[in-house]
Amino acid sequence: MKIITDRQAVMDVFERTRKAGAALFAPNAELPAEIEGLCMGAQRYADDHRIKDLPLGIGMTGNYADNPQFRKMSTPCKTAEDISGFEGGDVLQGCEIWLRHLACYQDLLGYFPAVRMLPFIDHGWAPDPEDQRLLFNDDVVERMAVIMYDASKLDWDENIALTRKYVERYGKRVVVEAACDKIYDPKDIARLKLSREDQLSQPDRVEQFVRRTGVDLIVPNLGTEHRSVGVGRAERRYERELARQIRDRVGTIQSLHGSSCLGGKVGSTPEDGIVKVNFYTAMAVDAGNRICNLMHTHADKVLKDRNLWINSASYFHDIRRRHVADVCYEMLHTLGYGKLT
Repeated sequence: MKIITDRQAVMDVFERTRKAGAALFAPNAELPAEIEGLCMGAQRYADDHRIKDLPLGIGMTGNYADNPQFRKMSTPCKTAEDISGFEGGDVLQGCEIWLRHLACYQDLLGYFPAVRMLPFIDHGWAPDPEDQRLLFNDDVVERMAVIMYDASKLDWDENIALTRKYVERYGKRVVVEAACDKIYDPKDIARLKLSREDQLSQPDRVEQFVRRTGVDLIVPNLGTEHRSVGVGRAERRYERELARQIRDRVGTIQSLHGSSCLGGKVGSTPEDGIVKVNFYTAMAVDAGNRICNLMHTHADKVLKDRNLWINSASYFHDIRRRHVADVCYEMLHTLGYGKLT
């Protein structure tokens, strides 16, 4: 496995996927089980389709409210056993641990020779002081392929101003991604009586945002669970026509977040101007459910026999990584990676 962070090399990857009519698969991966699973699935796909180098995004969030991954995996963080919350944590330390985990698999005794990993920060919150320690840390920036500078909690003009400043500072060193609309919390949605349609991106404003900020990748609100705050699950659906309207304004630079609600049906997205597809929730939840079901099935071995193998960390690790590998393989096929040969 090779890690790609050079800006021009990353841009070349996106150009390659565009020309092939594919989109970069960009899942998050928290710990070695998920990192290994992605490497395993990607290498298997590369072998089956005779692909010499297969690019894959691999991301993590910092202090993102929905799932603060770097914070949760840091050693000072303590998660309540009843999952009612957590306390402590160090986002920068979590990032460092993750980057070192990722580096372990580079040139690993000839394993995963075709895999090219592009590390990225997902939802780097512009207003959050903990995420600021990542976003403006030169050592972290140098080890990332893509950074999502997310100022979408702020009003539109302020979002543009801060994003433009970030692009001016780091845009020549790393690919910069940004969200082009404001995310409203549920209270504001109720107060302002915003409908689902009110929160969808407007093509003309997306075009203005890209032009005024100079970002490389844009994250619009296309109706998926990403940013459909305060609406029911039935309302989480992908607005293909809107994506195509935005594509016609800004080109093929859209990054699709919240793709789990599509149920893996993302095969048409490259045609719609999507060049990067983020993914995590469905993969992680299904892997956890698989482990839970196995523990129930083998409850006697777990509790009565106190079997060492099934109660070991390596058992959970292997079940999760093999599930992730299978998901990765299927997603690569769906997103058109077979055309990269």
